[in-house]
Amino acid sequence: MFRGLWFSLLACFAFLGLAQAQRPFSLGMAYAPEPSLALEQTQPPGLSLERPPWDRLLFGPAPEGYRGLALSARLLAWSVPWTLAGSTVGLLSDDPWQRSFWLTNSVWAAVNSSIALVGLLGPEPDKNGLRDLLYINAGIDVLYIAGGVLLALQPDARSQGAGWAIVLQGSWLLLFDLFNALALEQP
Repeated sequence: MFRGLWFSLLACFAFLGLAQAQRPFSLGMAYAPEPSLALEQTQPPGLSLERPPWDRLLFGPAPEGYRGLALSARLLAWSVPWTLAGSTVGLLSDDPWQRSFWLTNSVWAAVNSSIALVGLLGPEPDKNGLRDLLYINAGIDVLYIAGGVLLALQPDARSQGAGWAIVLQGSWLLLFDLFNALALEQP
């Protein structure tokens, strides 16, 4: 079980390292607009047109002008290992509770990975719009957690495993959304 999780974490870090090494083919290139005379004149001081490196996006305060990109990178960093670990451990497990728990985590994380990839490739959202979206998501996360608890209280092992996976993923998303929404409250 832990071999699958370890392998998944290594694969995630390899993915992030490969994305950083392949600068001309990087996903973040969608955010690096072509410099022009008009942009250079209206650009606020200190705001770079070049995409920040992965370590700057993943750790510490989100860079000004790249908050959406940083949130997407952080969501992807959480989701990829869970997708790989959940798939690996879930498919290898014979126990119905564990199989359901890990496969539900895998599917949940795969959806989050898709959302993160859309965020990496899309335009940078407005700060206030992003903050409002994170608060709405936090409210929806509470509903996920409640639904997961109801499912976990069911008598069969498959429902219990899936329910606790939803509680785990929903709780992390709630903390992620609230933390980042509150960080966007800062000037």
